[in-house]
Amino acid sequence: MNKKLILMIGILFLLALSGCDGSNKNPITDADVRKGIEGLTMEFTKNAPPEKVFEDSIFPIAVNLKNIGASDIENGFIVFGFEKAYVDVNAKSGEKQGFSIKGKSIFNLNGDEEFVTIDAQTKKIGAQSETHTSSILATACYQYRTIFGESVCVDTDIYGIRKGEKACTIKDLDYSNGQGAPATITKIETRMLPDVDENKVKPHFIIYVENKGNGEVVSLDKVEKACTSEALEYTDFNMIKIKATLSGKDLDCSVGDEPSSAAIRLREKKDMVRCTLEDGVGRNIDSYMAPLKIELEYGYTFTISKNILIEKVLKY
Repeated sequence: MNKKLILMIGILFLLALSGCDGSNKNPITDADVRKGIEGLTMEFTKNAPPEKVFEDSIFPIAVNLKNIGASDIENGFIVFGFEKAYVDVNAKSGEKQGFSIKGKSIFNLNGDEEFVTIDAQTKKIGAQSETHTSSILATACYQYRTIFGESVCVDTDIYGIRKGEKACTIKDLDYSNGQGAPATITKIETRMLPDVDENKVKPHFIIYVENKGNGEVVSLDKVEKACTSEALEYTDFNMIKIKATLSGKDLDCSVGDEPSSAAIRLREKKDMVRCTLEDGVGRNIDSYMAPLKIELEYGYTFTISKNILIEKVLKY
């Protein structure tokens, strides 16, 4: 019995110490993860490609891909581009490579990374030249998602005639830190619209979206095509699908009469969309805070480049 008592006292003592060592900081939450305005980053690795290469020779190209956003990338693509008269991909390598990289999470605050490598080959640079500068391009294309969550005030007293203190007040909300993705929600304006049914009001949100990343937004179904030599149409760019809910109920974010047109077309990287709870909320309900969730889905693409110097092999 004495041994058991000593053991229990020892366990309680250790638990007390663990609670007093200063390590009981606030836990990491999803809100901590969903910050920033970048998704995928990409850079050439050192000496791949090298600064200088000889003509008619094989050399390596490698890029380091990092997903520092809060959305996983599945079935992404990277394609390499060359000045074909002087450089081409080696026959054993493909110009387009696939990749999948997990983004940030509460278990991995930095996100994952991956290396993509190929071999390229220089060609002859011509009898009249001893050197030639040529550009190597790498273009990434991938699908991404922006997830936004915030509590907003729903006040059914449209004209402010109800007496008594309210639980919350409607106000415009600004967001400058992003949501861990290149397409970000920058501002939300909340309005309460009168309903045909005089016993209800319709919560209405004006949502401002901006592409703050270093690339271009493309339609979800055009991601792979963006990493080919095929030209995209004007309508393939700047399209973002949007879905929004208030307290778990779908909001109507459609444009016109087609529900499938719940999308945003960015103009000069910015636009806004209006989303409404068509079911409405009873006017007899006091003001309250409700969870607003917004999801943006889109494709994204950007390009990096590096110059190499091709040197002739001199024999004199």
